[in-house]
Amino acid sequence: MRTNTKVLLLINFFISLNVTAVEIKSEERIANLWINGLDHAIDVDLIQKDDQYYIDCNILKERNIDVIGFVKLTNKDNYCLVSGGEVNSVFDEASQSIKIDIPTKYFAQNAGGINNSLTPEKASFGGFINYDFLYTTNSDHDDGFNSLVDLGVFKDYWILKNSLIHRNSSEEDGVVRLSSSLDIDFPEKMTRLTLGDTTTASNPLINSLRFAGLSWGTNYTERPDFIYWNLPVLQGSARIPSTVDLYINGTKIYSERVSPGDYALQTGAQIQQAGNAQIVVEDVLGNRSVQNFPIMVTNRLLRSGLSEYNVALGKLRYNYSTDSGDYRDFFANTYYRRGLSNSTTLGTNLSYSQDIQNVGFTWTQGVSNYLVLDSVILASHDATHDMNYSYGLSASKDFGRVSLGLSTKYNDQDFIFLGDELESTFTYPKFENLAYVGISNLPYIGNFNINYAEQRHYKNTQNNSADQKLITVGFNRSFRNGFTFGLSYFNNFGDNKDSGGILSLSYNFDDKSVYFSASADKSANLQFVKNDSSQVGVDYNFGADYRDSETVLNANATVKTNIGDLNLYHIQGEHSSDSQVNYKGAMVFLDGKFSLTKRVDNAFALVKVGDYKDIDVLRSLTYANKTNSKGYAFVHEIIPYVKYDISFDVDQLPIEDKIPYSSKQIATLNQRGYTIDFPIYHAKQVTIRPLVGQSNQAFLAGSELYINNEEGELYPVGSDGTITLYGLVPKTYTLQIKTADSKTCNAELVVTEAQTSEDVRTIIFECQ
Repeated sequence: MRTNTKVLLLINFFISLNVTAVEIKSEERIANLWINGLDHAIDVDLIQKDDQYYIDCNILKERNIDVIGFVKLTNKDNYCLVSGGEVNSVFDEASQSIKIDIPTKYFAQNAGGINNSLTPEKASFGGFINYDFLYTTNSDHDDGFNSLVDLGVFKDYWILKNSLIHRNSSEEDGVVRLSSSLDIDFPEKMTRLTLGDTTTASNPLINSLRFAGLSWGTNYTERPDFIYWNLPVLQGSARIPSTVDLYINGTKIYSERVSPGDYALQTGAQIQQAGNAQIVVEDVLGNRSVQNFPIMVTNRLLRSGLSEYNVALGKLRYNYSTDSGDYRDFFANTYYRRGLSNSTTLGTNLSYSQDIQNVGFTWTQGVSNYLVLDSVILASHDATHDMNYSYGLSASKDFGRVSLGLSTKYNDQDFIFLGDELESTFTYPKFENLAYVGISNLPYIGNFNINYAEQRHYKNTQNNSADQKLITVGFNRSFRNGFTFGLSYFNNFGDNKDSGGILSLSYNFDDKSVYFSASADKSANLQFVKNDSSQVGVDYNFGADYRDSETVLNANATVKTNIGDLNLYHIQGEHSSDSQVNYKGAMVFLDGKFSLTKRVDNAFALVKVGDYKDIDVLRSLTYANKTNSKGYAFVHEIIPYVKYDISFDVDQLPIEDKIPYSSKQIATLNQRGYTIDFPIYHAKQVTIRPLVGQSNQAFLAGSELYINNEEGELYPVGSDGTITLYGLVPKTYTLQIKTADSKTCNAELVVTEAQTSEDVRTIIFECQ
């Protein structure tokens, strides 16, 4: 029995030794890292256990790999298993490398900026008054004075506007309020709310209506930063870093570098064309793959899943420019359009008033890779007539250098839109037809086009509109030296017969141009034009017209200043003359400052450059203005939802000044003001005499003074016990002196704008 016990104990001992050996079996080494056939040129800590390999999870994370699904090492949960299952690895003894094969799904997706729309900055509190004064006179002594005034008050994302017009002439005299409204933008939702006077959203299913009330909806078309149409999305996967190129009709349109993983890249707003497309993917090892597919990109098709809409209700307005308060019928209008796919967009519009109701449907369809079909069905009902209809169909094709289109529209005789006068004798044309062909970059010819337009009307005693049938043919060619040649011919063979041709020539050099045209009716025109994009300067044109056996001279000059633009215009004929004087400008309030400026038509910025005058301020690297005597300048014509770089010329400042930054990117809303402050610190020179606290003893020459910390600038104490500190900007500094006996002494130095370098300041240091 004792012998058996000993045997059992011995067996258990050997079993335990074996188990222990299995559990501790592991090996750690340094290995070169390869992923998906690409050498990452980095050594990693590799752990081998049970013929499986583990590496540091952070190494994978740094390479854009999602490690959540990876198995972790039991006693080191920061190490990820890279062998077995979908992730495989092989250790190469010859090169001492771990070569890992990782499926693309484990890489973070390359989101190539789908809808990278800008969020504009909130406007500063401010306001403006635009004014436009016009004085006219002629040889008949018919003088007149008109003035237009726009008032705007804004902050953040809202703006309150009001506009008035005053007329003083032989025909009318008085003041008319044109509009009053409050606009509130919601940039992140891409919508706008308008309260007050406004117009219905533009769409093919309704005529634009002026009204007072409420308007709420999307504003995609006003935003150049937002891609709302059916841009192609380049999709695929890359095992290693690669370059993705898009070609359309053999021309390279887009290029993007991608990291390993699945990618879905938006190509950007520059594509508006159709044809044969190729996606070429080339990785860093030189491997290439090519995918061919048809493509059609047009802003008439909404992107798949995107909706645009507008809801408007209020009272219709009539006689807009002559009556301040001609508000009549209550109405409501709803517009909705949605991209069902990248090739199909449907829309509808419903309009209601007590007298007139409209409903309409639109269907935009991309066919194959070239053709776009637009169909419209409209119905109207009014107090006098039952249902009447309007039908429209258009087809267009654009493939590279050739574009063509065809459209037709039919209206019932009694078809009417909301906003039309019921008592009016006006009727819409019975048929409207249009056809066009355009070819660009033809050899020797350049650009060629031919157009046909037709209108046919209902004939009755109340409507005597003439039928129109007009064909035009023309071409123009531009040469490298700035010369352009054009020739066109038209023939109206409708009720009003007419035909003729026009020859046009132009030559551009620098900011000047010469234009000449002559037509078959023995009329001619010659103009010399000087025009540039600067905010300040003089633009002008002068020339002569010959028509109806009479020579008419004309001259026009615009004097552009920082406080507005003055335009002078004169026409002198053999028997008559006309003259105009027009002044446009504004008064703005922003950041507590009033100033006379240019007219506020887009956004503007108040740019401060310290207190320096005559400093060039740049808008996207183009000269815009100079700072005034108070150190600021206004920059105008900042287009909304476009990123601008506002900067100044740092070379015009003293070299000793310190500048934290000299440029700022800004995206704006329309007719808002923004303050951009570039702080300029005038560097000071300060001489101090450091003394030890209580004893007022001077520090030994050669003692070391530090500013802010030991890693800061070092200044030695001079033989006279003083230290001169250079390049200081106005703020509070921490000074530290280390003595020979290892004491640390501290004090504070306050530098102000008024600081001078003439006096020696005594500073007491407390030592420890």
